[in-house]
Amino acid sequence: MRARFAGRIIAPALAAVALLSAARAATSPEGDFAAIVKAFLSPAMVTDWSGLEALPSIRWAAPAPTSLQNCLPDGGCYTRQGTASPCGRNLAVVVTGARTIVSYIYMRNGSAPLGEAAVLEALRQAGIQPELARCPVRGGTGGTNWYRLTGEGLSPGVLSVQTVCNGRPCEGFVLSQGEALPKLQPNQVSLYSEQCAADAVQQPVSTLKPHELLAQTIVALLPPASGPALPAWPALAAVASGIAWSADGPKPGNLTHLNDANPMIQTGSATLAERPFSAVAAGTAEQVKVVYLDEGGLHPRGEHVLGVVYEKGIAVQLVRCGPVYTESTNNWYRLTSAGTRPVMIRQSIRYDGNQVQDSYALRLDGTLPARDPRDRDPGVSGCR
Repeated sequence: MRARFAGRIIAPALAAVALLSAARAATSPEGDFAAIVKAFLSPAMVTDWSGLEALPSIRWAAPAPTSLQNCLPDGGCYTRQGTASPCGRNLAVVVTGARTIVSYIYMRNGSAPLGEAAVLEALRQAGIQPELARCPVRGGTGGTNWYRLTGEGLSPGVLSVQTVCNGRPCEGFVLSQGEALPKLQPNQVSLYSEQCAADAVQQPVSTLKPHELLAQTIVALLPPASGPALPAWPALAAVASGIAWSADGPKPGNLTHLNDANPMIQTGSATLAERPFSAVAAGTAEQVKVVYLDEGGLHPRGEHVLGVVYEKGIAVQLVRCGPVYTESTNNWYRLTSAGTRPVMIRQSIRYDGNQVQDSYALRLDGTLPARDPRDRDPGVSGCR
């Protein structure tokens, strides 16, 4: 009888404690933060700008996004600002994206930190499983972890948690939908690894920056002085250039839009420290004459690809400047060295605010294409 009576008292008491714990978790700062994440990953979330109104605990400064004069490094050309207040904490919120779609939500905590461990536990309690996908190289100076997020009935997402800014404690979060990790900036590729298990070697994403790898690719494509004047197609595929060429070899193609009359082409691609490039080789049935490399996105201004080529022992001489444009340059250079045959390379740089997009044409026979009447010689009309 006494045991039965005690059970009647203890069971409701335990249920009350459980309800109280759940209520505390739901109203904790990290619990409110997890609610924002869960709402963003909900299949019901509309990923246009109006869908942001469904996110809890966020007050928006303006009803519509602002168009930016220059697009951001994450590709966003529109932005909207707000403030998140999970249980009294103050997080500045900036959302970036395209005209009709939201891409990234940035949150910077200016008050007491939520704590990475507490946030991860709150996500788990909300039915979201975080898996560490990118981390600082062990012993390095990186201060951010990236987690892939999954959960039953939820869209996949990625959350980054930054705890160090310029060597000082800080707290910032970046949230996006999809399984793909956001691309690192060029100065970050050597600081982070995607091998994050406790016993992993933790190789960095790359020990070289993208433009350094691009210069390495260009030098690898230069025909050696001791070899044939032009490489055969199998020889091109054998070069360790970092380009993955199509397995079916050269095929008839039309490159008249590039003023290239070569009848045969072979396509390829390369990813250089997370920076994508498409490649096209053109030539006759027997020989490769031109290799084109085109960047698939934008990168920050200030890189000097041909400067790195020069550092590798290749003389770089300006021989012709293209027409004067306001948004791009198209200059030709001669590349020579004792160990390689002379080659002409066109460097085309398209400007978009503080970002640029590169493309290159490598003429392996050392010739220049027909001159455009608007072309300039070195030293003429600002050609330098």
